[in-house]
Amino acid sequence: MVRIAYITLLGRSPWAVVNTYYKLLKEGKPKGKIERVYIFTEERYKKNLQRVVRALEAISKAYNLEPRIETVIIPDHGFSEAERKFRELFSKLESEGYRIGLDITSGRKALVAAAIVQAREFPVSFIVYMALLDMDFPDRPYMMIPTHMQPLKNFLGDGDEAR
Repeated sequence: MVRIAYITLLGRSPWAVVNTYYKLLKEGKPKGKIERVYIFTEERYKKNLQRVVRALEAISKAYNLEPRIETVIIPDHGFSEAERKFRELFSKLESEGYRIGLDITSGRKALVAAAIVQAREFPVSFIVYMALLDMDFPDRPYMMIPTHMQPLKNFLGDGDEAR
């Protein structure tokens, strides 16, 4: 079984992180077992971390998963530190036999760019982004938003859905 380390980037919207994770698990998209979850965020968004951690724990439990969840706080505009932290984490995960799943849905541009640039040299299974096509539905749980309004794109291929 493929071991996956799921890395998500928390920006303005905690629901974007939670809903993307839920959709991936609900549709059985990660081809492997998520054993670790890393939530990266900038200092200005850290107030949402504990709620997001609790939500990801609850969703994981519903799918019989118990990943170790860790958080990483990057200083606002800490581009160099973000690059270094991603490089160190990806290197560690690769040496431990993990494949990387990256969710960029909620991430701010600086963190997204740093994660993608660093991910080029490592075993990445998917890079996903879940769009919200109708802004009448922000800040709601996944199941309260019409599913056709939440397309999930895997930028590493396999059609429009994450594989």
